[in-house]
Amino acid sequence: MHWIHTSSGLLPLDRMLTVTLVSTCCLLFSEATSDVTSPKILRPKSRKIKASLGEPLVIPCKADPGFTDDLTLIYWLVNRSFVEHAYPDGRIRAGPEETKTRGSRTFMRRDLVFQQIAREDFEATYMCVVTNAAGIDTRELRLKRYGERRNPDPN
Repeated sequence: MHWIHTSSGLLPLDRMLTVTLVSTCCLLFSEATSDVTSPKILRPKSRKIKASLGEPLVIPCKADPGFTDDLTLIYWLVNRSFVEHAYPDGRIRAGPEETKTRGSRTFMRRDLVFQQIAREDFEATYMCVVTNAAGIDTRELRLKRYGERRNPDPN
């Protein structure tokens, strides 16, 4: 085994090389991703969305992609399944992906579109997902019947 003398004593060569390699990789990664940030969902802010039975509804998901939007995905899940698989009839669908730039900031948006709210829609969980190489952000929400009040806890 070969040893290297450091200011803190002797280290095995393989350990010193490992430390050097890891440090170099971390430095390179931090320099390469200095302008890259994780995406952030801006809307919807509420985790409960008011809806009326039998009525149409549009829930926007607006996000800051963190960096170039062509490297960022934005999509909706219903009960942890893609909307297209959960509702092949299109009663609930994800709208087209939209990108807008205001000044130096870019925003992405994708709506969840309900043709008509059904009873089972109040039992489902909806999730907007925005992801890129730097990270992921999710916003989970449920529908609340318009005019419905929370029941007080009986305990």
